[in-house]
Amino acid sequence: MHGNCKDWYKEAWVPLLIFWAVLTVEIAAFFSLSGMRQIGCWVNVLIGMADAAVILLPYVFIGRRWRWSVVVPMIAVPVYLYANILYFRNFSDMMGFSTMFGFQNVTGAVADSTLSSVRIDDLWIGIPFLIFLVCYLISLRCMGKNAFDRRFKVSMVVAVIALFTTEQVVLQSKMWSFVTKGEKQFSFSEHKGILKNFFPHYNRSMTLRFYGFPVYWAFELASELKPAHKLSKDEKAEIDRIFASRPEDKVIVDSMPDNGGKNLIIIVVESLNSSGLYAEVNGKSAMRFLSGYLGREDVFVADNIMSQVGSGRSSDGRFIIHTGLLPTLNNPVAMTFPDEHYPSLSEAIGGEAMEFDCASPMQWNKVRLSKSYGFRKLFTEKEMIRGMKKLGGKDVALFNNALPEIVKMKQPFVAALNTMDMHDPYDRFGWKKSDVWQDTSYSENEKVYIDKLRQFDAGLSQFIAGLKKAGLYNNSVIVIVADHNARESALTGERLVSPAIPLIILNSGLGLKTHATLGQIDIYPTLLDVMGVEGYAWRGLGRSILRNPDVFADKLDSLPDPYSYPSRQDWELSERMITGGYFFR
Repeated sequence: MHGNCKDWYKEAWVPLLIFWAVLTVEIAAFFSLSGMRQIGCWVNVLIGMADAAVILLPYVFIGRRWRWSVVVPMIAVPVYLYANILYFRNFSDMMGFSTMFGFQNVTGAVADSTLSSVRIDDLWIGIPFLIFLVCYLISLRCMGKNAFDRRFKVSMVVAVIALFTTEQVVLQSKMWSFVTKGEKQFSFSEHKGILKNFFPHYNRSMTLRFYGFPVYWAFELASELKPAHKLSKDEKAEIDRIFASRPEDKVIVDSMPDNGGKNLIIIVVESLNSSGLYAEVNGKSAMRFLSGYLGREDVFVADNIMSQVGSGRSSDGRFIIHTGLLPTLNNPVAMTFPDEHYPSLSEAIGGEAMEFDCASPMQWNKVRLSKSYGFRKLFTEKEMIRGMKKLGGKDVALFNNALPEIVKMKQPFVAALNTMDMHDPYDRFGWKKSDVWQDTSYSENEKVYIDKLRQFDAGLSQFIAGLKKAGLYNNSVIVIVADHNARESALTGERLVSPAIPLIILNSGLGLKTHATLGQIDIYPTLLDVMGVEGYAWRGLGRSILRNPDVFADKLDSLPDPYSYPSRQDWELSERMITGGYFFR
């Protein structure tokens, strides 16, 4: 390395060729490793060749003294690719530019999920990266000795344009094949919508698949730089007219109990599948306490609600439940619009409102979002997991530590508790294993999940007993609802995997039981009805379960697309209202 340069090192195109080959392998490997479905290995290689050529083309034109700077894309690109591989495995989409620097989210259970996504074949990114580092260090002193002449530069531009054009022709032909074959995840009208808006609105990964990285990055950059359109008075009036034109359905239950003066306690359960409610181990319910309530005549149970969260996952789930709005799918609301003054259940019901959370307050801007939902105070992880090891889990600690604070609240109040123990990964269990580990009918992941269900169930049992002892139970409506379902990529097996989440309401005076297919957006208006809220203007985008005839017909049909429910117009309206400042009057 310190001796005379070998003749071939003096040729500037040699390291360029090596770097191009390395970047080609890394980009081609991305599509296979991430799980993003692409059409054939040769297409992945073509994308890798063309995209790597476009990325490295500026290297031909920079001055010799600056050629060392090729290290920037050669390090940044594989890091970006691998971060998105892990992100795609967890969220089935690409990471937006605005969330790339949200390092505060990669803590606790989220960090565990990320690490559990690491696989041995990820070395297809790691080994080429190491090859680059070795070649770069060897050639660093010699790579800038010779200049690229004008003929070489012109030839490179022509070659790159030809390669990029070939890539686009192949990808667009594949896209057209998808359209004509009726691909379920794609429609031509949506594709035209991307072009019309100049950046992807519904699925980043689809844009990447049909354009490649350079064009995808251009779309992303355009979407990030494009300022949020603030609604004018006329546009707000237009939205008002849309909602005014929708007459509210009548309540169709025989009689509505008066819950107007009661407390509302909302327990938002992490990753609770409805199938978990009915899981049995050795002939007995896995959740013995909660299952004891399911058949009672005075308990409200809707167990076929479709999750509608986006890449914000838990934060999106709480957003839907508390505000009655649909999340923005292009970027998590928690990362882009956490400080809006949203309408909320706590504001609608009135009285003192507090939130209790047993995970890191840094994740998903929880402190700021809690204020935007109308909560006066957020009790955070530091306060809510005291005694966790002794008590046997975060959920049990949350219930134990939140109860004394809830008892001190002035009635009527709104208290929201966010659990965490049932978050993935489901490949290990950190507490004492139960008898489910002798049941061969469950997968390993399902056994871990059931033990986590039991942790939550034990904490809930203690919490309900504490409310009764404090004299709060009879004067409180207690809502148990999932933030979203367990990720199917993390919870594998045949018995517990489900897209459906439950809504269970205790002590409301309503004994409704339904298996009808509903949307998560229906929870907010349902809780307004249950609590007897009539004067609050914002009724949400969903439809109250108590006003839905399908509930009583017990229709089991699945939603064709949870992300088109209640309608495409509602998703578009929600995004306009969130990004346009609709709630600032």
